[in-house]
Amino acid sequence: MSLIELKDVSYSYDGTVNAVDKVSFTIKQGDYVTIIGHNGSGKSTLAKLIAGLLPVKEGSINIDGLEVNEENISKIRKRLGIVFQNPDNQFIGSTVKDDIAFGLENKQVPSSEMEAIITEYAEKVGLSRFLTYEPQNLSGGQKQRVAIAGILAMAPDIIIFDEATSMLDPKGKKEIKQLMYDLASGDDITIVSITHDIEEVLQSDDCVVLNKGKLFMHDKPEKVFENADRLRSIDLDVPFIEQVREAFGKYGIRLKADDLKGMVKELCRSGSRS
Repeated sequence: MSLIELKDVSYSYDGTVNAVDKVSFTIKQGDYVTIIGHNGSGKSTLAKLIAGLLPVKEGSINIDGLEVNEENISKIRKRLGIVFQNPDNQFIGSTVKDDIAFGLENKQVPSSEMEAIITEYAEKVGLSRFLTYEPQNLSGGQKQRVAIAGILAMAPDIIIFDEATSMLDPKGKKEIKQLMYDLASGDDITIVSITHDIEEVLQSDDCVVLNKGKLFMHDKPEKVFENADRLRSIDLDVPFIEQVREAFGKYGIRLKADDLKGMVKELCRSGSRS
């Protein structure tokens, strides 16, 4: 069943050039979908359109049958959370606990229930002992985990990660990617990740490729990367594992994409645990 459906979606900042140009695709409930493309391809604009942060100029976006528009936006935002690039721009509370509580207060969750919810999701993201900390005293990865905890506490159906690891150091990137993999392993949350991280793409269920605002490809990651020459034609890299497959192919040895994906998943998970 499709949870998110885009039909001929277009958006222009200047009224002349479309940053997103007649893009159509669907996302199934519970899927982990990555969106890739070079800088200026329309990835972040598309994320903001799905989240209702920008108004669709042409076409339509539907989330579980509700069109993303001014009339429905309050209902849609109750079901969706977004994690941005810069963790320093996402804090509202003076402590980690206050920040996680902010959305719950807006949702008018009774204070008698709030403590248990905050504790549950702080533990889920590994920040139980940081609840009294001020956000500025946390690392970049920890700040992003606080943002994710605040979203999870609201029980969303969809989380959008808009290049959420791009400003983090290697340790922070590893922490957030592992948390995303853990969330994706369940069936409850649909994840849309705007990313430049090719190895992350290989972990996802589906991959959307944008080029100059248009839909360039949409398929399983292993199928997308089989079209290595097409990706290179728009200045996108292919993962090391695909380069290995290409090298073996030159000698007539064909490796199955599914086997390679399994190998990459295990290598990535092993690296995240190290």
